[in-house]
Parts: sequence; C-alpha cells; structure tokens
Amino acid sequence: MKSSILTLFAAGMAMLTITASGFADEIPAGFDVFFNDAQHSQSNGIDTALAALIDSAEISVAGAFYSIERSIIADAFIAAANRLGVDQVRIITDAHYRGQSGCRRMEEAGLHIIDETCDGWDDDDLNSHHKFCVIDGQIVWTGSYNITNSGTIYNNNNAVQIDCVDLADAYLTEFNEMWGGTSGPPGICRFSTHKTTQVDHHLTCNGVNLDVYFSPTNDPEPDTAYFALLNMLESATQSIYFCMYTFTQSGLASKLIQRHQAGVTVRGVMDDSQAQSGYSVYDMLINNAIDVKLDDEVTPHANLMHHKFAVVDPGNTWASVATGSYNWTLSAQTSNDENTLIIHDPAIAMAFYTEWHRGYFGTNPGPTEPVIDLIINEVVFTPGHFFNCRAEVSNPQSASISFDEYIILDIGEPFGADRFYFWPTWSKDAAGKRFILSGNTSLNQDILQFIVPADMPACGPYTLWAGLLGTSGALLGDIDFVTFQFE
Repeated sequence: MKSSILTLFAAGMAMLTITASGFADEIPAGFDVFFNDAQHSQSNGIDTALAALIDSAEISVAGAFYSIERSIIADAFIAAANRLGVDQVRIITDAHYRGQSGCRRMEEAGLHIIDETCDGWDDDDLNSHHKFCVIDGQIVWTGSYNITNSGTIYNNNNAVQIDCVDLADAYLTEFNEMWGGTSGPPGICRFSTHKTTQVDHHLTCNGVNLDVYFSPTNDPEPDTAYFALLNMLESATQSIYFCMYTFTQSGLASKLIQRHQAGVTVRGVMDDSQAQSGYSVYDMLINNAIDVKLDDEVTPHANLMHHKFAVVDPGNTWASVATGSYNWTLSAQTSNDENTLIIHDPAIAMAFYTEWHRGYFGTNPGPTEPVIDLIINEVVFTPGHFFNCRAEVSNPQSASISFDEYIILDIGEPFGADRFYFWPTWSKDAAGKRFILSGNTSLNQDILQFIVPADMPACGPYTLWAGLLGTSGALLGDIDFVTFQFE
C-alpha cells in the first residue's frame, strides 16, 4: 500500500504535511493474543486462558508441550479426560521433562502421554519443543509459553489463540503424525526427521492471511520455516523488532544486518544467559551496529526472555508477526520438533510490538509511571466537522523520574528516523522543550485543531502517535496512538 499525504491546517500554526499509512486497531474476530507479566513476577492470565480453553472442549484435546507443570492446566487436562474420555485427550511432551509434576499427575489419572523416545530417539538427540494445543479440531493455541510455574510467572512468554478449522487441520496433521494415529492410544509415532507429512503452508482464517510451518520437514527448500522467516525479514520496508530467547542462526542474523544496511530500523531484545553462548550471534549483531539489548540491561526484567517473535513494519496495514516455538537456531530447523506461525495482520502485529516495547524499555505503563493519552473528538470526520486532538500527560507522585515533556507526532511507523515532529513548534528539532514534568504534575493540551475542508476526499484510516522523551533524550516507555479517517 502506498503512503498517502494528509495536509492539516491547524489553528495558529503553519501548514503541516505528514506522510501517512493506516491500520486497523482491533484484534480480528476469532483471534486472541496473550502475554504474561513476567517483568513484574506475577501472572496476568496466560495460564487461566489456556485452562479455560481446555475446559471448553466438547470433543477432543491434543496438546504438544515441551514441559508441563502448572497445576491449573494439568487439572484442566485431567478434567477434560474425565469429561470426554481418556482416548480423546492426547498429550505429547519432551523426554527431558516427562517427570514433571503435571505429567506424573496426568499419567496417574490414566491419560495417554508420549515423548520422542517412543520413536527410538535418545532424549539427548533432540527436543520435542512444541507449545501448542488443538481443541475440538477447530481452535489452535500456540506461542512460546511452556506450561510451567516459571514459564507462567517469571519468564517472558506469549500465546495466540485462533479459531480456524483449516489451521487446526494443519496442527492436527503434525500432531497425529507424531502420535501415530488420530485418537486413542499412540500408534507408530514419528518425530523429528522421521516425519514425512507436508501441510498447506498458506491459509486464510477470518480474513487474515497466515503462514504455518513445522520443523523439521521434508518440504523442499525454500519452502521451510527458515526461508519463510528470511522472506519475512526481507519484506520489511521500515522496521523489524524482535525478541529472541536463543539466537544462533547466522543466516537470519545476516539478513537483519542486510536490512539494517538498507535503511530499515532493526532493534531487538535477547536473553542475557543465552547471549553468553559461544554460538550466539549477539556479538555479530552488535559489531554490525544492530541495536540489541540484553534483558538484564532492562529494569525490571524477567528471569528468562523466552519469547521467539519478530514484528515487521508495525503501524502499517501490511505489518506481520512471526511467533511459535521456533528459536532462531539450526537445531530448530533440522532436528527439534517446532512450529512457526506468521500472521499478516496490523493489530496483532501491534500487540506484539507493544510487548517488544515493554521488553526493550523495561516498562509496563500503569498508574505509577508517567503516561500519555491521546483523545480525539470523533472517530470518523466528514467535511465541515471540527477535528480536535488532545494530549493528556500525567506523572504521578510515586514516579521515580522527571522528564522534558515533548509531544512526538508521527503518522506511520512509530518513531522512525526523521519522521517525527515536536509540539508546539512542529519542527524536527527537539529545541521545542516546554518544561520539566516532575512527580504529581499533569498536562492537558489541545495539540491539533482544524476544520475538515469541504473538498476533503474520503481517506484513511490514519494513525497519530505520541510519546515522551526523558531528560537524556531517550524515548520513555509509554506511548499512545489514535486512528481516524475522513468520509
């Protein structure tokens, strides 16, 4: 989609022209996104959401999880087996974690559970690393979330839940091959490179385009998860933001460096413990001027930065996000059982960008931190209507920082190079500083006012961004945006 130009005539100001591209801001029907609140060491419902999904099952449950410990979820699997029958609730885990409390309790309750050793693999050969569940052959849950106490409370994790029969068919195809059947006790199971089944990689669910890949695969290159990720990164026109637990794949690192050298903003967060590995690409990225933070550089930070996602061009209609169990490693492509899901939707991509933002800046905006809110008087504007946008900024007494208060405006990719303006001077120069907004102070200020011209054509939606800069000139954690259009 090409950018369009919106010219604003603001009261008391010179004409301002901003390049714009819009996106929908609501998660599509049939989709849900979950993040835990690991930076603050408390659950925000990722475990209860999965338990509720399992509780909703009326026909069958197929769960493939690397490790299973969390009591509320083990209880949900057991309750489903009691309700539907043990042959309708099937569980796959990894041999290294077969002895965890959740698995032991489920086996004691009579549930069928297998791991990669049923296929003759030694438990040191590979990892059965999936984190997905299929409910009633219709709803898919996947992401980075291991269903353990640490995965719920202390480690950064994400999950997506998608109601789509075609996607469920793809995940069940993967599950059933590992299981060796479509229900009941396991049959001739196949893991890792013993698998042969291929799936349709390109699907549309509720109007959203998806790409799904399982690893390892006998699909010929380049029709694999690795090449799909390369192509996604190559497609970036403005920005790439990633959070990656284990990153050792030099080919993906080289692609990030290439896109950075082509002028694309590339910023990432990596787990500090994994970055210390001799195989990590952290030094390679840093030495090539890629902006990467380790999670222990951020306060507060989680025990493990366990995400495995990347967002391309957030803030645009073509934005996309890749998530799933796939760490960016060679073993994820060639030996471990993994899934990769690429979602082409701006609102879901924005949800993951917001999570990236929290991980990078170490903030989770709330009532005890400086916040900024944008408010517009209408959602859709017609000729002759008065457009007004107001910024409300507050810095609670308990906030630990003061800051130079700026309003940053950018229609398009948030805070991209040379694309923002400082209110009230509307210049690209930060010299428009107003004052220090210290604790227990607030600001309520109209920042844009104009009458919609009578000859304004229907256009939009547009997105208006705002943010705060600290006294050091660094962007603070809280941002806000509003969308609007003309009819």
